Amino acid sequence: MEANSSESKTYDTSTLSRLMKKDLFFVVVVFIVLLIIFTDISIYESFGSVRSRKLEAKNIAVLCTSEIERNCNHTFQLNGVIASLVMLGEANQQNFDSVAAKVLPDFPAADCVQLAPNGIVSSVYPLEGNENVLGHNLFEDEKRADEAFRTKASGVLTIGGPYPLLQGGEGFIGRLPVFKDDQRTEFWGFVNVVVRIQKIIETVNLSAIDGRNYEYSIYKISDVTGNRTHIYGVDLDKMRHPVTSKIDMPNAHWELAVAPKGFWVNLHLVIVLGTLSLLLICAFTILTLLFLKLKQSNIRLAQLATLDQLTGLYTKQTAIFTLKKEIDYANRNGSQVAVCFIDMNNFKQINDQYGHTVGDTALAKVAKRLLESVRPEDIVARFGGDEFIIIFRGKNTGTDYANTVERLKAVLNVPAKLSAHVLADISAAVGLAVYPTNGKGVEELIAYADKAMYEDKAQIKSFNISEFEDLETE
Repeated sequence: MEANSSESKTYDTSTLSRLMKKDLFFVVVVFIVLLIIFTDISIYESFGSVRSRKLEAKNIAVLCTSEIERNCNHTFQLNGVIASLVMLGEANQQNFDSVAAKVLPDFPAADCVQLAPNGIVSSVYPLEGNENVLGHNLFEDEKRADEAFRTKASGVLTIGGPYPLLQGGEGFIGRLPVFKDDQRTEFWGFVNVVVRIQKIIETVNLSAIDGRNYEYSIYKISDVTGNRTHIYGVDLDKMRHPVTSKIDMPNAHWELAVAPKGFWVNLHLVIVLGTLSLLLICAFTILTLLFLKLKQSNIRLAQLATLDQLTGLYTKQTAIFTLKKEIDYANRNGSQVAVCFIDMNNFKQINDQYGHTVGDTALAKVAKRLLESVRPEDIVARFGGDEFIIIFRGKNTGTDYANTVERLKAVLNVPAKLSAHVLADISAAVGLAVYPTNGKGVEELIAYADKAMYEDKAQIKSFNISEFEDLETE
């Protein structure tokens, strides 16, 4: 009882409001002064030059991505050239080396070109250094199968990688599915073109980036997972606020990120702004703490209005308000709401024989047991005196509550230590009402549950109360 009474403090809301207004006025003044100082310095600072550098970096990135796109698109045109020759019957496994030798020099970024009838690499040019590729079955390779099947299903050129190549090193592979008919129903195989990223980079003038004290990163973004795969340059995570430009690739999403090797702004100004920012943060912290204090006070006041100070359960008014909302929700969604009305047995006997302190302990123990027996979303409230109510929320139509009622009785009907010398059987009568079966409104449901509770109470025997010289265990 002492703990409960200590929690049930009263609050002078008018005094609290006056104190809060005074503190808030001071904090607002400090905030406005700091904001003015910060704004003046920010205007004075050459943010225009920062924007100019970012614009310059963006332009460089766009130029470089255009070169990369042009070179990659040109290189992967080799797939279409070889595929056309295959379809025309001018390129096959027997004459592939001679045909590829004539075509490949026009595509300097291509490392090699492959024929893969039915997904099995049978020809590669040049062969030297690429011998390990022969006989590679794309559909049986766990690392390539998904990509091969997707490419076949799409019917268009796809670019895979970067990943380790069977012939060594890392690179990309452009795969173009070839079909024997215009309807793309009879699959012939793939024409593969292998490109090493270094060859693509060599054809792009990236000196413009290095020469202006920028660093760059080229990476691939998965359309499926959104994960980034590093391709070339600096690790993107190490770059400071880079500007990016998308590189349009066949069925692939690449990006080029550009950022200064140092900072976008000079360090001296960063220190000044950092110091002012720290002061601003302090002001914000004070403001936040004051608001938190006010919020906590408001919460406490709300708890005093909605929570029973003895048991910590919701009050009768809160339960009725919640029940009305749940009935409205159930009416709109065709669900159920169940109400359990609970009344302790022979509670007056405990109060009369041992006093209100022991009686309050009994009420607190019942409340604790009820809270531990229901779901977090269910509402448990003290309805008045030794009466409690439980609102079971969000139940589907047709739910059987018989087991729930019996479980509540079993949980309550356990002897409890009420004081150092008193051990009592705490039991209760329980009445159940279900919307819409037993009533359409709050009053009807509570009246039905109350009646059912009294019918249940008539069948319950009085419980025992035992007194001992000393009782240490519950």
